[in-house]
Amino acid sequence: MKIDKVKKRDRERTKSKILRAVGEVIEQYGTEKVGVNLIARTAGVNKVLIYRYFESVDGLMEQYVQSGEYTSTLGTEYVDNIPPLESSNRAEALTDLMLTFLNDLRQRKATRDLLRWEIGTGKTILSDARNKMARQIVDKIGDLPDYSDTNALVAFLSAGIYFLTISTDYREEMLDVDLHSDEGWQRIETLIKKIIKNARD
Repeated sequence: MKIDKVKKRDRERTKSKILRAVGEVIEQYGTEKVGVNLIARTAGVNKVLIYRYFESVDGLMEQYVQSGEYTSTLGTEYVDNIPPLESSNRAEALTDLMLTFLNDLRQRKATRDLLRWEIGTGKTILSDARNKMARQIVDKIGDLPDYSDTNALVAFLSAGIYFLTISTDYREEMLDVDLHSDEGWQRIETLIKKIIKNARD
């Protein structure tokens, strides 16, 4: 029994190393270099383990989204830790979700690179995994008290966050919003808070 626990712990540790290596490869070499050989080398593991634990590169990428390495808000741990919410607490939980997501994307260039790659290639494996996790999150938070289409609101805010954070890699500002200063992003955060707080049918 103890041996099984050790094996399971070793397996989870190895999987975590592989998932972290995905982000490292993207950061250092770009999305076009994402492949089993380089990821295995970066993780310091035999590439056979990638196929054993993830079955394919697509399976690996799907797990990457769900691991919290992609963004913490899409990790299974984040979803599991959302408590049952009264309707009066849902706006605060949704605001926290969107602001955490925004700051994750600001800090994680590998994730922004993956988003650009996904849009450019039309690949759906990552968006399918994201949608699956996002649905679980919104289901756990629930609809806002006076707004019945929370899914559309989250989709709209997420799309804006995607575009603005990706834009930081090639432009200085959007209108007069400085995308390279905390002050500029504070303006965006204030707007997100107001939109969620004032959402009404």
